[in-house]
Amino acid sequence: ELGWISKVYVNRPAVVRHAEQIKKWKTVKGNWQAAWLLKAVTCIDLTTLSGDDTPSNVQRLCFKAKHPIREDLLKALDMHDKGITVGAVCVYPARVSDAVNALKAAGCNIPVASVAAGFPSGQTPLETKLTEIRLAVEYGAREIDIVISRSLVLTGQWEGLYEEIRLCRAACGEAHMKTILATGELGSLANVYKASMIAMMAG
Repeated sequence: ELGWISKVYVNRPAVVRHAEQIKKWKTVKGNWQAAWLLKAVTCIDLTTLSGDDTPSNVQRLCFKAKHPIREDLLKALDMHDKGITVGAVCVYPARVSDAVNALKAAGCNIPVASVAAGFPSGQTPLETKLTEIRLAVEYGAREIDIVISRSLVLTGQWEGLYEEIRLCRAACGEAHMKTILATGELGSLANVYKASMIAMMAG
């Protein structure tokens, strides 16, 4: 039941005020700052999404994913033996096999993520999006980053958006799915909120 979604209201001035306050919060310093920065590295998807990607530059990216921080810096922090890597390597579906093979050869278990579902525009037919997702998973992607059809948001087709995301989630099978909302193209903060809620409801 998505009838409530049309009644959502976002108080933009309050959001802007809160965002300004966040900028004034104190930041951590010293060892705590180093710890948070190292943690941030482990959450990063190291990504290449270029039209001229080749197996060799994907291989270089995978080496960087396994060794994201210089060894001398890690030794200075006494973190050289902690196995710090990035969270995932993200590529287009056609490069998933290259990334899987390169990471396997490097002897690490970093997951391969793949953008799919017509990334970045989302302007492909739903059946094509689902096929692309299934192929990326078949090639070895353990995470799928889908992009929604922004036109469904801009025209208020909330049930259609829910169904699209639900079908994409089903096509992922065991792979983890992340939903890219492209918030800069959704027209309003209310639409961002609605799209976020529907993405969560759809899995």
